[in-house]
Amino acid sequence: MKFFKRNLPLVLVFIVGMVTLASYYVPHRASQEVYLDTMNKWVNIIAAFAFLLGLLSLFYSHYHKIKKKADGWGYSLFVYIGFLAMIIPAIVSEGQQLDGPNLTSLGWAFRFIYNTLAATMFSVLAFYIVSTAFRSFRIKSMQAFVLFLAAMVLIMGRVPLGDLLWSKILGWTGMSLADLVEWIMHVPAVAARRGIMIGIAIGAAVISLKIIFGIERQYMGKD
Repeated sequence: MKFFKRNLPLVLVFIVGMVTLASYYVPHRASQEVYLDTMNKWVNIIAAFAFLLGLLSLFYSHYHKIKKKADGWGYSLFVYIGFLAMIIPAIVSEGQQLDGPNLTSLGWAFRFIYNTLAATMFSVLAFYIVSTAFRSFRIKSMQAFVLFLAAMVLIMGRVPLGDLLWSKILGWTGMSLADLVEWIMHVPAVAARRGIMIGIAIGAAVISLKIIFGIERQYMGKD
């Protein structure tokens, strides 16, 4: 029992991890075929079952919230309503959003329900983004000042008033505001983005190796 609960998952993770890792570095057709064909099929099957398990867990959680009349239980009803509002048209329309030039029931639901709700959600998030930006741009250090200056240039570069003020005040520099915005987006921003991506890649590689060799075992649960 202990073997199936603790040792078997570690063995399976080690084998699958090493096979996947070898498929990237072994220049042989067999390794590529194993990864591209067999492993991709396994990943799709596991992802389908994981999606179903997550969906059942979500419904189960909201069902108990509605049953116990917990705080905000009314919102849990919209989880079921929203699911049915999309899944039923998808089944009826066989997954097609267009029937020639006309919208199917899925296309109508996607355009007038999903897109509308998504736009509403992002419009609400805009207020939180503005609030967070205000707190972030408090100039308490040189780094904060550089962030504030770059943000102001980008914001002014997106509105006609910014071009007008730039041409009136700093037009003598010979550089337009659009050129400065383009330089910020393609040089400092790209450099920072690449540094972040390199850090993420290194962190992902380290965590993956820790999982493969059994050092990180949180995925096995608290027991």
